[in-house]
Amino acid sequence: MHVAINTEALIIGAGPIGLFQAFELGLLGVDCHIVEAMDRPGGQCVELYPDKPIYDIPGTAYTTAEDFILQLLKQLKPFGTQIHTGQTVEGLTKNDDGGFVATTSTGKAFAAKQVFLATGAGAFTPVKLRVDGIEQFEDEQIHYHSVEQQKLTGKNVVVVGDNNNAVHCAISACDNANSVVLLHRKRRLGASSENLASLEQLVSNGRMQQIKGKITSYTGSYSLQKISIQENADHIQQHDVDELIVKLGNSPKQSDLNSWGVTTQAKHVPVDTAHYQTDLSGVFAVGDINIYPAKRKLILCGFHEATLAAFSATGNLRPDKPLHLQYTTTSTELQKRLGII
Repeated sequence: MHVAINTEALIIGAGPIGLFQAFELGLLGVDCHIVEAMDRPGGQCVELYPDKPIYDIPGTAYTTAEDFILQLLKQLKPFGTQIHTGQTVEGLTKNDDGGFVATTSTGKAFAAKQVFLATGAGAFTPVKLRVDGIEQFEDEQIHYHSVEQQKLTGKNVVVVGDNNNAVHCAISACDNANSVVLLHRKRRLGASSENLASLEQLVSNGRMQQIKGKITSYTGSYSLQKISIQENADHIQQHDVDELIVKLGNSPKQSDLNSWGVTTQAKHVPVDTAHYQTDLSGVFAVGDINIYPAKRKLILCGFHEATLAAFSATGNLRPDKPLHLQYTTTSTELQKRLGII
């Protein structure tokens, strides 16, 4: 395990509510870190509907989900908040001093005084390949998260998936790889028109192969060397592979919050509406993960929850310091934190 990273607040989840939670804490002068299961911020917005318009964000007629996340990241940038992607929080224990130690799936540890659950429906974790024994090559030759393009230089790359992420990865790999195969099951790919046009051009130029089929087996004991692709009942072909990038989508998985000491109710976390704190003092729940009378699962409601939770947590962290309501339009203190002055 790594040496624990000390922080005043730890936010679990980098969806829109988690990102805005960090912004509100930053305005109040609270240092925080974010842990995100996916390989980039955005949560459900970028995973399920990145190109779809959102019409009910105050102050904007509409925005795409992906652009909305980009704007939230831009808003958060002045505080330099670190987002630790590609990992989930697997354990949370409370210390005698009231603080917490959180451990992640990559071995990182965080020593935090306050914790915020912004996990929505749960951590989006990659859907794995179902080929017996192939998991032994994960993190070496099989990748479920982003891969540095330099690692693909001169390699035989196979990208598996039907979605926009898979198509985009295959297109990007063509810049460095020796050969690229896009392997998919569906006849119609769920990709943007721009990516589909690039894909068609690369295939026609011979820079990429596009195959409809599935992996049935592999060869290689100490390293992955070839995969067998079944295109139909009568045709199986083998392909050389050095790097296998899997983009089959993600499925939400909620952490075992009860083992952390957090009470749950039908996979949600009850909170009070004055502080949005759980029954475990120092742990807050905001966004779709929480439940309370008249709860509405809307982004704008989550922003309200994050604001009140930030004030409550700051009061816990600085009990001897008066916490005054300030406005970004007039407060020089807030404007300095935002880097405006």
